[in-house]
Amino acid sequence: MSDAASAGARDIPPGVRRRARRLAWAYLIVAVGLIVWTVFLALSLPKENLEQHYRLTWTGFDLIEVLAICLTAYWAFRLDARVVFPATVVATLLIADAWFDVTTSATAADATQALILALLVELPAAAFSLYVAHRVVRRVRERAHPGHVTSPHPPVPDRAQAPPVLPAESSAPAELPPEQ
Repeated sequence: MSDAASAGARDIPPGVRRRARRLAWAYLIVAVGLIVWTVFLALSLPKENLEQHYRLTWTGFDLIEVLAICLTAYWAFRLDARVVFPATVVATLLIADAWFDVTTSATAADATQALILALLVELPAAAFSLYVAHRVVRRVRERAHPGHVTSPHPPVPDRAQAPPVLPAESSAPAELPPEQ
């Protein structure tokens, strides 16, 4: 770990460290479970469906999800704010996975199973990953600007107030310093 990263990690309160470690373990456990699921899909999906490489398409997509989840766990274990990037990717991939699972189902039973999986697992997991990214960004903002209220939008200046006027030392225009 770099000096800057380790100095920043030392400033993190123990409660936040504990939650970050739990988060990292959760992502790691999900990644391992998804690897098992991917192996199952690789063995059980038909080799050809409407597309020539149906099995390869889905197992490849799931392996990309595993990679993103592992990266999220890695940055969470390091207590690094860069965890927001893979967490956002995880959410995006889970939403896409849910969509394609439902819309490419061959039968009504498959579509029902995909919809249940999407509603109970994939979409809540995507929402959680977005929540993690949001919380980390908010905490980074709070640390970068202590004492400032962090809201999603910057405050709108009051237009009725006149802008502050800088005191003029004299009415003569400012002179440029001499060239050297």
